[in-house]
Amino acid sequence: MRENANSNPNLRQVPATAKIEFRNVMKTFGSGAKRMLALNRINLSIEDGEFVSILGESGCGKTTLLRIAAGLIPPSSGAVFMDGIAVSKPGRDMGFVFQQSVLLEWRTVLENILLPVEIFKLDMKAHRQKALDLLNMLGLGGFENHYPIQLSGGMQQRVSIARALILSPSVLLMDEPFGALDAITREQMNSELLRIWSLSKTTAVFITHDIGEAAFLSDRVVLLGSRPGRVKEVFDIPLPRPRTPEHRYDARFIRLCRDMKHAMTA
Repeated sequence: MRENANSNPNLRQVPATAKIEFRNVMKTFGSGAKRMLALNRINLSIEDGEFVSILGESGCGKTTLLRIAAGLIPPSSGAVFMDGIAVSKPGRDMGFVFQQSVLLEWRTVLENILLPVEIFKLDMKAHRQKALDLLNMLGLGGFENHYPIQLSGGMQQRVSIARALILSPSVLLMDEPFGALDAITREQMNSELLRIWSLSKTTAVFITHDIGEAAFLSDRVVLLGSRPGRVKEVFDIPLPRPRTPEHRYDARFIRLCRDMKHAMTA
């Protein structure tokens, strides 16, 4: 089902179970003649346990929106709420996966995963076993003493996902984490991500400009219009879970991708 931003400015009524709420979020950069409006009145609610993709062309403000949600940068006006509390800074209950793996090359895989534990001064011994369990879940058992340079791009991103999950966050924010991977590895990582998400029970917000990726992963896809970024349409994805690569050949999947492509260019 498609929801048109023009006919319903709020898109959906904020449910009582909303995990994340964007309320009239606006963001400007610069000042005077160089002032640029990057995001314009973003209103959106994401329910607990939902997988939502933010889709849009490059430069439409997707990354800016995610960084505001993570508390990395402030909105110019409006606010983001998590469990009803305004987000003002990064917290332990949010995991963030960047476009690049951003692993520290002088630290082993295990040491990279445990970095948030060090930052928050938590029990290292207790979390070490959890890190090893995450590596096994991600198919990287036995690589804990390797260094990033010894891993492929896909393996490095798995390590970054493990690092994001080490503190058991209830929200996982991902900024085009597979954009630099080749097409085959990217599809494999999409399936792997869904498996991890189903096991971790997190609420996931995923940034992408790839229509097929958004449709395959998500419960809903939020399409941002560009310059300034605004919610243009919301697409419900009715494909059953668990999803497999064969779903990409489903007539409903193909139709959804076509509809989203038309909406992006309209």
